[in-house]
Amino acid sequence: MIHQSIEITDFINKGYGLGQLPDGRKIMVRHALPGERVTAKIKKEKKNFLIGELEEPELPSAGRIEPACKHYGTCGGCDLQHASYELQLQLKRKVLIDLMKRQFRDRGTGVETMIQPTLPAPHPLYYRQRIRLQVNEEKMIGYLQHNSHRLVAVSACPIARPEINQVLGRLVESEDMDKLLATCRELELCWNPESGMVTLLLKKTRKPRPADFAKSDMLRLSIPNLDRIFFSGDDFPLTPASPKECAVDMAVEYPKLQIGGMPYRLEWELNGFCQVNLEQNQHLIEKVVDFADIQKEDTILDLYCGMGNFSLFLAGQGKSLIGVEGQGSAIRSARKNSKKAELSNTTFIKSPIHKICEKLVAEQQCFDCLIIDPPRQGVPGLAAELSALCRKRMVYISCDPATLCRDLDGLCKNDFAIRQIQPVDMFPQTHHIETLVLLEKN
Repeated sequence: MIHQSIEITDFINKGYGLGQLPDGRKIMVRHALPGERVTAKIKKEKKNFLIGELEEPELPSAGRIEPACKHYGTCGGCDLQHASYELQLQLKRKVLIDLMKRQFRDRGTGVETMIQPTLPAPHPLYYRQRIRLQVNEEKMIGYLQHNSHRLVAVSACPIARPEINQVLGRLVESEDMDKLLATCRELELCWNPESGMVTLLLKKTRKPRPADFAKSDMLRLSIPNLDRIFFSGDDFPLTPASPKECAVDMAVEYPKLQIGGMPYRLEWELNGFCQVNLEQNQHLIEKVVDFADIQKEDTILDLYCGMGNFSLFLAGQGKSLIGVEGQGSAIRSARKNSKKAELSNTTFIKSPIHKICEKLVAEQQCFDCLIIDPPRQGVPGLAAELSALCRKRMVYISCDPATLCRDLDGLCKNDFAIRQIQPVDMFPQTHHIETLVLLEKN
């Protein structure tokens, strides 16, 4: 294996430091920071670049710190714990600037001043409301290694909430849990903000049997913070471990946000989607509301609306809102949340997004404001339809800067202009970047 001493001159998307070999070839080194000289071993050779593995920083960056997790570097989860939090925020903004400049090239003037400093999270550690862990044949619980199917056994995770770690630590020591793991392939631990308790979801390879229910009862009685256990699998629906358990909703309230004098309350089903960083989600909602600037006569279309994370607050400010989502559980939650908020101007539709956009365009519908929060792949090929559906402004919430830049290019070619860009750090200690973009119709 070839070892190289490399000057790291840049930091790129996906969390790699970038350097160059004496022969001119570029090399990407995970866990390396710009400005460092590092020793790395070459792991893979691609056509136009190489991938290296950091052995040691010869001349470390001033922003390099000791990682908080003893599994860091082996576990495939976090990839920025070696950087101070201030540096993480700077690097994420830089990645976004570089990608925008590359996408827009000669049209990219002013990008750097348009992109605001990354909004820091309230808690750089212990923030995740939910974690998913794998289970191997030896009944070990943990995360997968980077680009591998090998498991790293963990009994605590420094980006999971303390309540989750308390339960996880007890689970790995439990004989009852050990027996349940024999037929599990993965598990989820979810903290419920409303109860302060943790729910365990076991993904099983077969339907649960009486012995599984009995072991679950014993497990729940032995761990104080654990209040509910559910089973799920490919060939059976979500099943409570106790026949008394039926409600599977999670809930959070944001007292600082008000609808009609009531705290902003969101509920979602256990197997539904929610933002795992609940404290930062409040700031995300506030930024979306600020960008959208809804007036009382505005009509709103919220695509990928989920459980109504943004929908309800915006609907409380405008004339009417249509929310669209492909996941049935999310739509059920959105309707329930709207009813509990006593909103009468919302309509929630279960539909694939491209299909509903085609339908609304065919009906010649148009909305004052569009909100769109797509999954990682973005919305390829939808720019023309979004332009036809939007009268004034759009707020695009992205979890992938590369697909965001591609989509923004298409939107700008379809009568939109970018006005503001705000990176938001939803996932500290990782390279992931959440970005809000305000676009207006030309």
